[in-house]
Amino acid sequence: MTNQPLDRRAWLRFAGTSVASLALASSLDLRAQPTAPAPVRGPYAGKPSLPARLNYNENPFGSSLRAQLAIDATQPLVPRYPVAEEFDLVGLIAKKEGVSDDHILMSAGSGDILVSVGMHVGLAGKEVITADPAYLDVVDAVLNFGGKAVKVPLNARLEYDLPAIEAAITERTGVIYICNPNNPTGTVIPAAELRAFCRRVSKRVTVFVDEAYLDLADDYAGSTMVGLVAEGCDVIVTRTFSKIYALAGQRIGYGLMQPALIEKLRRYNGGGAINMLGVVAAAASLRDPAHVPTMRAQIKAGRDALVGVIKSLGKEYAVPQGNFVFFKTGMPIKDFGAKMKAENVLIGRPFPPLTDWARISIGLPEEMELCHAALKKVLG
Repeated sequence: MTNQPLDRRAWLRFAGTSVASLALASSLDLRAQPTAPAPVRGPYAGKPSLPARLNYNENPFGSSLRAQLAIDATQPLVPRYPVAEEFDLVGLIAKKEGVSDDHILMSAGSGDILVSVGMHVGLAGKEVITADPAYLDVVDAVLNFGGKAVKVPLNARLEYDLPAIEAAITERTGVIYICNPNNPTGTVIPAAELRAFCRRVSKRVTVFVDEAYLDLADDYAGSTMVGLVAEGCDVIVTRTFSKIYALAGQRIGYGLMQPALIEKLRRYNGGGAINMLGVVAAAASLRDPAHVPTMRAQIKAGRDALVGVIKSLGKEYAVPQGNFVFFKTGMPIKDFGAKMKAENVLIGRPFPPLTDWARISIGLPEEMELCHAALKKVLG
């Protein structure tokens, strides 16, 4: 198949689109604050996906309208590297987080930083200490690159057991990884306890606090550990634009840590994996003050409704603070997942050792209605 030249009519359509995009890019003031809450567009135009995709902890309510306009306006710049755009975004992040620019490491989502830390620890022949179950990107990277993992069971509230984790520290420990809220349980560690733990333990070993879901928690401001980075503690805090900002497809995130550690991680991360559209969308999202509270309220409403159904079925659950709920089904997760799939609902993968528990993400209202009905049928 050979490439055919554009005919005159097609060329005019293409040229018109390009000119319009360039005009929008030059005229749209993406730095201006909106005068009213920006609406969000869901990807399904009010219709649920079938099957309902409640297995990936995505945010289907949609990104900020300001972010969507930024993506549209920046299409003509896709052939360029996002040099000035990244500089602008880093400045916004520094202002938001209360740190200087040299404490910020950009990343494709926060996943690249998790893997980079795991590589750094594994190649040194060190160990990672984390909870069981917990998110595994750091653990897998440590194991893949020659290190070891120490997994500490969760406490009775399905939270990280900080005293047990501290007791497990040895001279072989390279990093302590804490996902807060935890994935898959959705629980948050009491802020005062975690802050005291980080201050004390980071004098001995790096503490990595993954706050991918913290924007969705009831007390984000009181629970974040980013202030410890500003204090000079050996603490890493990561964020992603994939969750509350609904930019999972653009792969943009960042880490906050001491500059000396950033220089070490650049050997694995490089800082060059971010993309133009993700950068401008992230910057526009940070300039939209209406998006986060609007999104937080929508997800909380879906979370509370799902918990209500689970409680009505008499099932045990972990107190959720992310965009998902983790609960005890009373049957093997593979069987439960198959039954839910038969009702057009996809749920999270198994999370050993809690193999009779299920994680269900919050979706659009129509998807959650389908999920609620399936739960009542399968478990009722």
